[in-house]
Amino acid sequence: MKKRLICTAITASIAWQGHAQSEQTMEHIEVIAPMHSPLDIKTDPKATRQPLPAQDGADLLSSIAGFSLVKKGGASSDPVFRGMAGSRIKIITDGGVTLGGCGGRMDPPTAYITPQTYDTLTVIKGPQTVLYGPGNSAATVVFERESERLLERGTTGFVNTTLGDFGKRVINSDIKTGTQDYFARVAASYSEADDYQDGDGTSIHSAYEKWNLDTQFAYTPDDTSLYSLSLGRSDGEVAYADRMMDGSLFDRTQVALQMSKSELSGFVTSIEANVFYNNIDHIMDNHSLRQFMPNMMMKTPVSSNPDRRTFGGKVLLNSELNDKTALAYGLDHQQNRHRIRIGRDLENTPVESLTRLETAEFEQTGLFAEIEYSLSQNSQWVSGLRVDDWQATDRRQTRTVMMKVVPNPTADMTRDDTLISGFTRYQAQTENSSYYIGVGCTERFPDYWEVMGGGRGAVDSPSAFLVDHETTNQLDIGWLGQSSAFTNSVSVFFNRIDNYLLTDNLYEKMGMASKVTRNIDAQTYGFEAESRYNVNKNLMATASINYVKGENRTDNIALAQQPPLQLRFALSYTKEKWQFGGLWRVVQGQHRVAIGQGNIAGQDISQSHGFGTLALNTSYSQSDDLVFNLGLDNVFDKTYAEHLSRSGTMVSGYSQTSKVNEAGRTVWLNMNWKF
Repeated sequence: MKKRLICTAITASIAWQGHAQSEQTMEHIEVIAPMHSPLDIKTDPKATRQPLPAQDGADLLSSIAGFSLVKKGGASSDPVFRGMAGSRIKIITDGGVTLGGCGGRMDPPTAYITPQTYDTLTVIKGPQTVLYGPGNSAATVVFERESERLLERGTTGFVNTTLGDFGKRVINSDIKTGTQDYFARVAASYSEADDYQDGDGTSIHSAYEKWNLDTQFAYTPDDTSLYSLSLGRSDGEVAYADRMMDGSLFDRTQVALQMSKSELSGFVTSIEANVFYNNIDHIMDNHSLRQFMPNMMMKTPVSSNPDRRTFGGKVLLNSELNDKTALAYGLDHQQNRHRIRIGRDLENTPVESLTRLETAEFEQTGLFAEIEYSLSQNSQWVSGLRVDDWQATDRRQTRTVMMKVVPNPTADMTRDDTLISGFTRYQAQTENSSYYIGVGCTERFPDYWEVMGGGRGAVDSPSAFLVDHETTNQLDIGWLGQSSAFTNSVSVFFNRIDNYLLTDNLYEKMGMASKVTRNIDAQTYGFEAESRYNVNKNLMATASINYVKGENRTDNIALAQQPPLQLRFALSYTKEKWQFGGLWRVVQGQHRVAIGQGNIAGQDISQSHGFGTLALNTSYSQSDDLVFNLGLDNVFDKTYAEHLSRSGTMVSGYSQTSKVNEAGRTVWLNMNWKF
């Protein structure tokens, strides 16, 4: 019924004939997301991209230099930036956070994001902001929907459809209608895909089906005021090639209230406030999306049903202290509760009839401030500081160790931490360039997966619940320069991490290999660079490169789960209403590994070979508002897997691969319509 309602809403939007004139020029297929400043990247999530247009937040991030993915199959990949994954990357959607429920990261936060239903994506590199919550040691990623007041009564919208090989079918729609005083917005999507095949024709257990429906109702009495209510629902199912269970339920409920006032008189010049509530209800099982085969680990059909409730809020104030000094400051709060129930006798006792047991509670309250001081007309000094009070309680009464249920030594234990984060940087702009140099420090509280999913603690610690918090100290340098033909940018970082939270599956404890979360000292450094050259008014060439190297300074070995060197070269030729392009992606082999070690998203399983892939695309602009795109990915049908791909597992009816291979040659057709 929900699918029919969504399809009806989207079909109605397509049937609507808009007459508004678009002011945008012809769109290009985006293959490398451009850097707009040395520090942050802003891009349009609605733009068509190659490879195959993004089906979730992680897919979209992979088009940005410095990002990699931990692949599990066709959906729900975990993003990695500069070799850092999990909660080291802060994911914000419309001012709130969504936390997954699966202890094995079936559902990272980006799995619940449909990119085409957002207006902007901003990536802030490194610990160079304190405005978006704690823990952003690698990057802050912000998905936002615009909420500006309408200039006049009317309706605007966006419709996107994609058809492709392996049963790929996607439709997205985003419609906004109203007057100067009120508007309503509906963003909906439906996507599905069958199992894909790698270059050798081997079927990969990777089918998925997802839908979402997000609404916003706003009151805008004047140009400086906004009062908004947002409601969201989504669900889906995803098959995984890297584990013994699939995700048969991804139920999300989201509610948010937002208020903003600007151009105020007095000390406070503007204020923004929001509260949000997110609830994730997730089921993973070994029988819904695959043929059940008994084994030593799972002798009967099993359904595991975790849920995660998160709510919080934020107040952000802005003040102009004088004509050279601007201050942003405020308070944020977030708390979440995780529960689970597991059904092992589903025929007689469905999992839905069981009582949920609490596993953990987390609570955080933070005070923050950022100040920008203008040293001159073209240079600024920016600094920020935040203090966060953390509290976590372990609600597990028992734990499973070596397939045995034992009492939990930290049952009902509560830990408290007060953590400090901050940064300072100098930035300057000239007529054709901008640059910055900054240092930042982030103290990151261990997340749910590190303290609950990491099994026992290392050395003398009885539980991973007692691991120390992580401290990241990072130097960032960035430069961007432009001329009539060239745009060049480069970002360099050097990182020292004290008490890095390492997931170690092969740690020797009591004479046997154990899975533990333990603290080590680590170091990473690397860079991202991009160059765009407008050969002439029709031809543009683009290249990007990113590299990171990590070291485990405690064990004197490589830091696990580091992506290899990657280069991308692209050409785009435009002639009147046509555009033709190609993307050549080259990835170096990775030989610096630490087998069995990693993070909450994945562990090193082997060294990897390098590879190169070619993708081609063309687009036709029927008008400024209607564009058709055709793409061919993996032109030479190469069989390959990303280095950070998870290991393949045995699924009945499928051939097991050492890693989760990528899709072979894929043809897709896409339409974008704005009205």
